[in-house]
Amino acid sequence: MALSNAEVASRYGQALFDVAESKDITSQTAAELAELQKVIEEQPDLLVFFVSPQITNEAKKEMLQSLQSNASQLVNDFLQMLFDYGRLQNVSDIIDEFNRLNDDKNGTVRVRVTTAIKLDDEQKAKISAKFAQVVGASKVVLEPVVDEKIIGGVVLRSQDNIYDGSVKSKIDKIKRLLLN
Repeated sequence: MALSNAEVASRYGQALFDVAESKDITSQTAAELAELQKVIEEQPDLLVFFVSPQITNEAKKEMLQSLQSNASQLVNDFLQMLFDYGRLQNVSDIIDEFNRLNDDKNGTVRVRVTTAIKLDDEQKAKISAKFAQVVGASKVVLEPVVDEKIIGGVVLRSQDNIYDGSVKSKIDKIKRLLLN
């Protein structure tokens, strides 16, 4: 029975996190994985290259070696294992799972903040501090997004939670009340 992408990400991400934690190198590993994730985002065809049957195994090995050239032993072994088991196409999801586990350990919450205008650093700091207080996090990492359609206010998305304080949602609520 084949594993789903979520199962692969969960198992491999947990295993990678456990090994990094046992060696007390989670922050170093997280930084390396962030660089790897950046390369993958900048070169989306890279993962297609690894799963393409038209590409020779030797060419794939050469590309893998270039990815491994500056990696730590753990990340090097991780990439080699994914290559050997034909799981390189899952690397982004596995990195996301590793980051989620690392965030849980460190009390970090990642939040997408949608506003109608660009936030300055002071506004980001206030939102971050208030949200950390609300959810009991020791650190909040904001991902700001500008969407003029919300008119004003703020929409916060964190994992499976949405906190919608936008003017648009308030107007929509009033419309629903008036129509009922």
